Amino acid sequence: MSYLPQRCVIAIVLAAMTLCAGCGGGSGAGSRATLQPPETFNWIWQPIAFSPPPPNWYRDGDNGGGELGVRFILRNGGGQVIGVSAYRQLAERQRRSALTRLIGRRDSLTKYEFLDQLSLARPNPADLPISERESDAVRAINRSIDRANDNYLAGNTGFATADLEAALRAARGYAPTLAELLPTIRLHPDKMQNPEYWRIGRERDTVLAGLPAFASDDTLVLPEQTLLYHEVFWVVNGCAFKATFQGRRENLALFDRVVGSITFPQPDDGP
Repeated sequence: MSYLPQRCVIAIVLAAMTLCAGCGGGSGAGSRATLQPPETFNWIWQPIAFSPPPPNWYRDGDNGGGELGVRFILRNGGGQVIGVSAYRQLAERQRRSALTRLIGRRDSLTKYEFLDQLSLARPNPADLPISERESDAVRAINRSIDRANDNYLAGNTGFATADLEAALRAARGYAPTLAELLPTIRLHPDKMQNPEYWRIGRERDTVLAGLPAFASDDTLVLPEQTLLYHEVFWVVNGCAFKATFQGRRENLALFDRVVGSITFPQPDDGP
């Protein structure tokens, strides 16, 4: 029987350990794993682009709580998730998209359809304003829609179109800031299903993706395990976005790399 020299055995063991460390979820794997090619997501009129995590994090849609986005779930990872989403309902509060569609379709709609769509283009009165600036914008939008309604019923369709365009300018003229939206979008344990599971940690204003951001390093203490829960928030052109990490410390570097890949492309003549 032949034996390998000790230094060869050590080399083989070290090589095996290195290979194993590169497998999904291993300690330090997040800092070395290759991200997937960047993708652009048009969940709302302001796009967001980033490089998704490796394929061992399978993707799933995320559409709840007024958000629209994507989650990447680590296979056999025990509930570890990286998510990126846009706050769709907040982006639609000023009805930019609805007003843009109505202006584009006004000549093809019947009288009933036009008046119905005009009503739907109004800001929702149930939405409590987040600032006095938003209150001013909503009042300006509604005044223009009132004039459009009166002019349309009087047969002055040209004036009605001009009124709709004025409403759209008022909607575009208001863009909420991160400071205004943060109290609404940040984590509130008292509003969660199990408030006792959440531990608020370090919170800070920072700059990520070249833009002002707010980051929170919290903890999710479940009965079966404890996971890190990190969030990053941006508001770009009045649109709110969030990146979320729920997982173990060895995968935090991977989340940081995904966040580091985020960009916000210029919208294609957005509403």
